[in-house]
Amino acid sequence: MTRLRKWVRRIVAALFGLVCLVLLAGFTYEQIGRSHDRSRLPQRIGQAVDVGGRTLNLYCSGQGSPTVIFETGGNGPGYEWTSIQTNIANFTRACWYDRAGVGWSDPPPGPRTSTSVVSDLHELLSRAGVPPPYVLVGASIGGEYARIYTSRYPHDVAGLVFVDSAHPDEPEPAFMLSAFNRMPPARRHLICTALPFMARFGILRFVASRMAGPVPSQSTPEGEVLAKLNARPNAARTDAEQVCAATDGGRLVPTAGTGNPELDNAARNAGSLGDRSLVVLTAGKYWAPPGLEKQAADYHEIWIHQLQASLARLSTRGRQVVVDAHHDMDEAPGAVVTATRQVVDEVRGEK
Repeated sequence: MTRLRKWVRRIVAALFGLVCLVLLAGFTYEQIGRSHDRSRLPQRIGQAVDVGGRTLNLYCSGQGSPTVIFETGGNGPGYEWTSIQTNIANFTRACWYDRAGVGWSDPPPGPRTSTSVVSDLHELLSRAGVPPPYVLVGASIGGEYARIYTSRYPHDVAGLVFVDSAHPDEPEPAFMLSAFNRMPPARRHLICTALPFMARFGILRFVASRMAGPVPSQSTPEGEVLAKLNARPNAARTDAEQVCAATDGGRLVPTAGTGNPELDNAARNAGSLGDRSLVVLTAGKYWAPPGLEKQAADYHEIWIHQLQASLARLSTRGRQVVVDAHHDMDEAPGAVVTATRQVVDEVRGEK
């Protein structure tokens, strides 16, 4: 019996030592990764604007009024707008920015909310000396942030362009949901609870790097920068913290919308856009996995003719344009430039 206890103690000690070794390796991996992040991809473009003890990155080019402000879809960096911004800067001033915790912006002091995101943007533009009026161009969830910004600062916004904007009531089919939104509440809650541990010991960094994938061999210099920015775990953590806070630590599983009920409710309650010039660009193409083509096609009809059409009705001067492109609109950047120019010209004509 004594011999058995000795073996049990040795096994427990070995397992404990192994866990400690794994944690030490993970912690070291995370610290090295953070150091590499700072040295490998220092801020290349834009200016770090102090918004009260932390900085947000902003980049503007071009001249003229109104100023076009880009709101990124998903949780990507503002750098995604670089090529479109270059074209729009030919006829007016255009600016993109990185939300807190994304790209070259500092992390937020706590989990982001719709209120903190639009407040950050308002403070950023004010401190950077970028006066209104603005034309807000919002892609995906960026469209919801644009609606909320307009509700909170109505005198700043003269026009809007939605680029396949998210809708707070979109009932996406199961195959379109993110992996997190397909999980049961108990598993979601476990992930949210473990998030700080995962970030500290390199687990989140490892997962984020695998999800980002390798940089394509034929990528442009801009594409390489974007791929490296997207591979940073700080953006994944910031986004996860926001969603976890909005869903009661993952316990609440939304049945419709973007997966962030706080953001969806704020957009839903933002009200109309009055008589502002508004163009709603809607993707006319969709993707479906084998065997689910009919389900995807049925939902896409709802997306085009009900959800996106309802966004155009938010303004008495809203109009919808169906674009021959998929959801990310990468195949039709010219449509975004054309729509933005139309809105800018209409705003100028009102002066």
